[in-house]
Amino acid sequence: MLSVVSAETSPVGPPLERWLDALASIGEAVGSDEPVADLLDRVTRTACTLLGYDFCAAFLPDASGRALTIVGSHGLSAEYIAQVNADRPILLDVRGDDEAPTSIAYRTGDVVAIEDIEAYPGFAWGGVAHEQGYRALISVPLRRAGHAVGALNGYHALPHRFDAAEISLVTTLATQVAIALGTAQLRASEQNTIRELRRAQEVHELLTATALRGEGLTGVAQALAELLGRAVLITDVYRETLAAAGWAGPSPSTPASDDLVRGQVVGIDDTTVAGVVLDGAVVAHIHVDAQRHVLSGLDVRAIEHTAVVAALELLRARTAAEVEQRLRGSLVADLLSSDGTDIDGLLDRARRLGWDLSGEHLLLGLRCVDARASAGRPATERMLAAADRLIAQVTPRPLAAIYRGDLILVWPRDAHSTGLHTDDAAARLVETLTATGSIERTIAAVAPAAEPGELPGVYRTLRGVLGLAADDGGSRVIDLQDVAIEHLLLQLDDPRRLREFASAVLGSALDYDRDRSTELLRTARILLDHNLDRRAAAAVLHLHPNTVQQRIHRLEELTGLRISRPRDLLRLTAALTVARIAGIG
Repeated sequence: MLSVVSAETSPVGPPLERWLDALASIGEAVGSDEPVADLLDRVTRTACTLLGYDFCAAFLPDASGRALTIVGSHGLSAEYIAQVNADRPILLDVRGDDEAPTSIAYRTGDVVAIEDIEAYPGFAWGGVAHEQGYRALISVPLRRAGHAVGALNGYHALPHRFDAAEISLVTTLATQVAIALGTAQLRASEQNTIRELRRAQEVHELLTATALRGEGLTGVAQALAELLGRAVLITDVYRETLAAAGWAGPSPSTPASDDLVRGQVVGIDDTTVAGVVLDGAVVAHIHVDAQRHVLSGLDVRAIEHTAVVAALELLRARTAAEVEQRLRGSLVADLLSSDGTDIDGLLDRARRLGWDLSGEHLLLGLRCVDARASAGRPATERMLAAADRLIAQVTPRPLAAIYRGDLILVWPRDAHSTGLHTDDAAARLVETLTATGSIERTIAAVAPAAEPGELPGVYRTLRGVLGLAADDGGSRVIDLQDVAIEHLLLQLDDPRRLREFASAVLGSALDYDRDRSTELLRTARILLDHNLDRRAAAAVLHLHPNTVQQRIHRLEELTGLRISRPRDLLRLTAALTVARIAGIG
């Protein structure tokens, strides 16, 4: 028979001394900081002893509050408890015939008793009872401050009638247990809080010490990885790695999020991400190789604290970089605008700042062409940051600075590194700056080596090349290391006039090539590259020498030039050079 009994009855039963001893034992457990699970094991053992149950179990709500699970027991196997908790917890949102007796007791606050489960053939929980071997059960709510906080179940292997005296006794026990449980849970919560505070202090001390030692973002990443026991990656907003600790694989993408700007830690795919915020904008991302839901509250606070320390590190680095950039920029500006009268003083000043500008140096220039950010600070900062990372492996260190909106590198001719030369450096910088799409196009040019006093003239040529190439359709590297007389044209600080010159000289031939899909200009370039040797040019073009000669005759007819005349040859060579750089034809 299943019955629901009011908990308000008069206690009658075993001698008072046994009850007092039992309650004293429970109180002693609370006072000795016994864990909640151990306390409930003690309670269930006491209930079996005092009331003659074959086995007993104490249920508490799980973390979700949607189910009751066994937390303490006596007489039940560990395997059974694990199976019930994992596969068949008592769900609290079930109603009707499928609702478990324990759920009814917890929900209503009344005692639920079943004298013989086999008397109810359709009872939903009959299979569970048969597996564990009980025929009768009583479920008593653990009530505190008028609310159920759990349930205490007693089981008999044989049918059993729960009389009023027994129900009164088990209810009394449950009331005392609920009070003891509340005290134990409060004490456990306080101990957890103390442990978290101590751990938080350790986190604070470790990250602060890392910042004070000046270990930079690498030290910050390693400290966080040590705290969490997980891989950590710090990237800038362009997905370039700033620091890593145990991270394997590429930099993950991070969509823009207001939560990151507000300093929140968010889950993105299989990682957890925090934004490093400076001046109200995210300037870097901290990636942790773990899903957000598996991290504890303390883990999240550690990530938040790391974001603050990383912001301080970036601010310190940015301030130092701005100071150095001003010094470098001033030095490059004076070097490339010098008239040569005080070159020795300029070299001495550079030496005191850490650069040796004596001897021959090459010039490498980069210009970012982007309608969105061509004149903006982020583009120039990105160029300089990419250059600094690249030349960190070069000795002696090249001098890099932003000058007149372009990135200029003064590269020692005898500089050495692991397989990195100026043309390689230019190509790698172009690839780095355009790879993520944050910058639309990048033009690079490499000028020939020259003594310090000659660099201003070389720079004028370099700037002319960048100006001409800026209107071309793609990113590329232009090599100017072969000195030619036509390079003097490129020093004209007016790309428009240079294009007009090339179009005036080659205009008819350009139209002819475009309309007829011929290659008169390409044939002329290859012929000039091979010292006017028709047979060598024909071999490169896979043509007969007579065909090369016919194309040159047609070019001469269209332009009015004669390659055999030195003046016309110089004019044609200069026009072809300007057209190649400007992307004309």
